Amino acid sequence: MKKNMKRTFIILSVLAVIFIFPFYWLVIGSTKNVSQLFQKSLLPGIPNHFIENTKNVFAYEGGVFFHWLINSFIYSGVGALVGVFLSSMAGYSFRRYSFFGRKTLFIIILGFSMVPGYATTLPLFMIFSNLNLINTRWAILLPSFVNIFGTYLMIAYWNQVPRELFDAAEIDGANDFTTFLRIGLPNILPGFITLFILAFVGIWNNFFLPLVMLNSRTKMPLVLGITTITDPQGFPVYNLTLTASLYAIIPLFIVFLSLQKFFSPQLGGVTR
Repeated sequence: MKKNMKRTFIILSVLAVIFIFPFYWLVIGSTKNVSQLFQKSLLPGIPNHFIENTKNVFAYEGGVFFHWLINSFIYSGVGALVGVFLSSMAGYSFRRYSFFGRKTLFIIILGFSMVPGYATTLPLFMIFSNLNLINTRWAILLPSFVNIFGTYLMIAYWNQVPRELFDAAEIDGANDFTTFLRIGLPNILPGFITLFILAFVGIWNNFFLPLVMLNSRTKMPLVLGITTITDPQGFPVYNLTLTASLYAIIPLFIVFLSLQKFFSPQLGGVTR
């Protein structure tokens, strides 16, 4: 028994180091200049260049970093909120009503939820090109409003809501939207918050779609914009890219920590 516990501890420790090492490298990389980075040392830069790198990142091309940051919040915040709300409405419809083709539609949703997002980028580009939406924020926002996996997840959460709640609300004279918003939505709050976090992180880290759809640097999200940081000769400035990448993940920590209080291990999601 002790041998098994020791073996498990060693395996988990190794896995922890593997998962933590990229973040550690990102942190120490932000303390170095370019010459120190190429020394391949696992220790922080001596002298420490973190403050200098930070100033250069924020001052790069007149503060374009802040444009990228605002764009990321717009794409992720609006896209995640609208997408999750529409998904929850779709899940409510599946739970509340019986209609022709209900099971078939659910199977279709389940099938499309397994299609990777990269596979839809080219068709979206062709559609948006015909609609003159290329290089606009709508080219990033509109795809995020349609969350197929979110619809499937919301259906699963709505199935846990007793039908008696809907019947009682109908008897009391509540219309469909009131029933959804004031009766049903508080009961699927675990799924709503969980899906919002997943959608927010997914949109924030989405690199390929903005790369295809956008060519204006001022409309780029943060994860794409930081890859365009170059010196006047057009060469990448690795220390600034690493420092900007460190700041790019801080908002994700803030969002997760601010919503952590809603999480409940018993529910596998969140609790009120």
